[in-house]
Amino acid sequence: MEPVWSIGQATNRIDGTLELGIGYLTPGQKIMLEAFAQDDLGQAWRSYGIFRADDQGTVDTARTAPEEGTYSGIDVNGLLWSMRQDGSVPGYFMKSSSAPHAVIFRLSSDGVLLGERTVDLHFVSADVRVTEITEPFAGKYFCPEASEREPLPAVLVLGGSAGGLLWSEQMAALLSAHGFAALALAYFDWQGRSGLPNQLAEVPLEAVDRAMRWLQAQPGIDSARAGVMGLSKGSELALLHASMHPQAVRAVVGYSPASHVFEGISIAPVSRRSSWTHEGRPLPYLPYPGGPKSWTPAELAQLRKLHEQALEISTDEELEAARIPVEAMRAPALLITGAYDATWPAAEMAEGVLQTLKKCGYRWEARHEHFPEAGHLIDIPNLPVTAEHGVRAEAAAAAAREAWRTVLTFLQRHLA
Repeated sequence: MEPVWSIGQATNRIDGTLELGIGYLTPGQKIMLEAFAQDDLGQAWRSYGIFRADDQGTVDTARTAPEEGTYSGIDVNGLLWSMRQDGSVPGYFMKSSSAPHAVIFRLSSDGVLLGERTVDLHFVSADVRVTEITEPFAGKYFCPEASEREPLPAVLVLGGSAGGLLWSEQMAALLSAHGFAALALAYFDWQGRSGLPNQLAEVPLEAVDRAMRWLQAQPGIDSARAGVMGLSKGSELALLHASMHPQAVRAVVGYSPASHVFEGISIAPVSRRSSWTHEGRPLPYLPYPGGPKSWTPAELAQLRKLHEQALEISTDEELEAARIPVEAMRAPALLITGAYDATWPAAEMAEGVLQTLKKCGYRWEARHEHFPEAGHLIDIPNLPVTAEHGVRAEAAAAAAREAWRTVLTFLQRHLA
């Protein structure tokens, strides 16, 4: 008798639990389960586990650890996050949209292929309406639909220095699957698409304000229950927005946040510039050591050092001028960091934010969720993890899952 697959459900979400079991095997039979996926750059990724069937002739990844493979221990989603690029150094799994993540599973024994199945893991739920926005800003809006419901809470999502809608689109889609109306905003794009700035330098803060006001004005939205969430440079932007528009924001989430405004990032800069402007004027910022940056590979490998030096060489007056005035916020704040952050000292800056809020008697919740084995990119749950120096894949995957659960709980408590 051929092996019988038990895999997935009708609606599999990327942040859920993938059920994967094989029945009608011979007791004690050794099998290999492989998972294959392709990222948006066409790069091939693979994971595997070698399992042994139990006395009933079954293998269940929720109850069985692989004897060897790309992950160890019992982890129902281990074959998802432990994928690696075939025949190359560890890299970044490029997922640039909220289209389903297709994974091919193959079952073999003694080198003989016994079966193959494809599972689509979804970011967007079936009851969510997706709208691409081109005016008055560039973004993508995810709104749950229901015949009868209370006004929805809303979240504005801001990605990092990768630009466009990377990270923000997937996070907004997942938020909508949990009952939030979510808008992913593209505030700059390295290729200059959609008429956006093609440098992360002197980006107008008005773009975020415009997007938030649009989101709060949508039908079925409770404008009094709106939050903002950002990653890395997007968290710098999220904290700025919440500080400058305290009446509009009721919850703030910062993944790998900053406490200050830093110098802008340009491909071929000719002068120093701030990352942001407001009402046409550049915001005060902390400059990087040396001249204007063209961001050579060597410098990109030393990003944390550059940011630490920017903090160290600045005078007290410069530090205060460039500091994000978080004490002006009027909302609970959740900051998420990893100890192995190679981009900037996010954990130290998050602690600085909390100290500032404590000193001013901040009456809203201010929380720092720190992951001692994670890095800068605490990513989408269950996507293949990005290899960062000093970070174990298992730790990165666990941090992504736990951070996402923490964020959902936080937003549901303060917005839903």
